[in-house]
Amino acid sequence: MTDPTSLPNFQPPTPSGGPNGAPAGTPVRDRIAAELAKLGVECTVDNDGDLEYVVNEQTLFARVAEGELPLVRFFGQWQLQEPVSPDRNERLARCNDMTLQLNLVKLSLVQDSLVVSSEQVITPHADLDILVPLSINHILQSVGFFFQTWQPPEDATGGPGAAGMPEGGQ
Repeated sequence: MTDPTSLPNFQPPTPSGGPNGAPAGTPVRDRIAAELAKLGVECTVDNDGDLEYVVNEQTLFARVAEGELPLVRFFGQWQLQEPVSPDRNERLARCNDMTLQLNLVKLSLVQDSLVVSSEQVITPHADLDILVPLSINHILQSVGFFFQTWQPPEDATGGPGAAGMPEGGQ
């Protein structure tokens, strides 16, 4: 068991001015929206309170849990279809294998959809200029890898019939 006295101590937020030029007390969701805007990505707040945005024709979301140490989950979901196996156990095994191989992302199944997410703890001085695009890129690359692994070996290398990401994630 871990000794609780050995856990890291995070510094409390600074009262005067926040990171990346954000005023002190700016909600993390607003900071994420500002970073998306810097990247030229428009976002809206959906019915669940998540930021919804489109990158490379893929619909993605950012869900923020504000708190002493806010958490943000960047995620998207894609419908599974041929050539992905209809066998749920095969799908779960592939998600598990890829989650263990990749950094920063988790792949999971919800009914007939692939859900790919990247969760981050947002410390008071987190560099969102790096964190936001990195999380988005890892998600999109992971989705592409997942669908490529279902292609026959000759197609997975980029030959005729090679498939990357499906059109329009949701």
